[in-house]
Amino acid sequence: MKSVLLFLAMAVPAFSAPNELSPEEKKENFKLLFDGKSLKGWRTYKQKEPKEQWKIEDDAITLTSGGGGDLITDDEFEDFDFRCEWKIADQGNSGIMWHSTEEHQYPWVSGPEYQILDSFDKAGHKYAHETKKGNIAGCFYDIYPGKVEWSKPVGEWNETRIVIKGTKVTLYLNGNVTSDVDTASDEFKAALAKSKFNGWEHFNKAKKGHIVFQDHGDKVAFRNIRIKKL
Repeated sequence: MKSVLLFLAMAVPAFSAPNELSPEEKKENFKLLFDGKSLKGWRTYKQKEPKEQWKIEDDAITLTSGGGGDLITDDEFEDFDFRCEWKIADQGNSGIMWHSTEEHQYPWVSGPEYQILDSFDKAGHKYAHETKKGNIAGCFYDIYPGKVEWSKPVGEWNETRIVIKGTKVTLYLNGNVTSDVDTASDEFKAALAKSKFNGWEHFNKAKKGHIVFQDHGDKVAFRNIRIKKL
């Protein structure tokens, strides 16, 4: 029995505490973008500091109410492997954008979005118009639809991964690949032409930019935010 217990102990991976890199992530040169205590390294879009609606609650960067503006990294990133956990309020909406630049009024003018949403069908869901179009949590917003079964219910942490390598984009939600596409391909151009971003001059054009947590007016929390430059 002792040998069996020893084997099981060795087989179980060692998990790091919230907002700490695992030994494997340290070896792979991941960097924390959130220290678990402060908003150092983050600010509201086109501002010098984060607005007061963005706070630290329960070891997570949290939008407590609308009006905080979109929260962006101080640093800009080109090719990267980005990972975080998030949870959203009941019938809440948010998103994570990448390669957003600040010469425009809003970050989504330039930056594509990874959808964050309470995706479950509920009577009177205020974002039912989005879910009907397939704009489900984890999807490449308004370009490639998602699936409800990829999401976890309100109150549970979801795991996101965004990998950008040149024009190639791979999105994950809770271990599921939700999009894997070359944005220079004819396939992507056809999907883009059917989206609300059709004809947007600056959309998905920047080769590097800020990572953005969207203020869509609903409470949302992020933790275990880390990145590896590729």
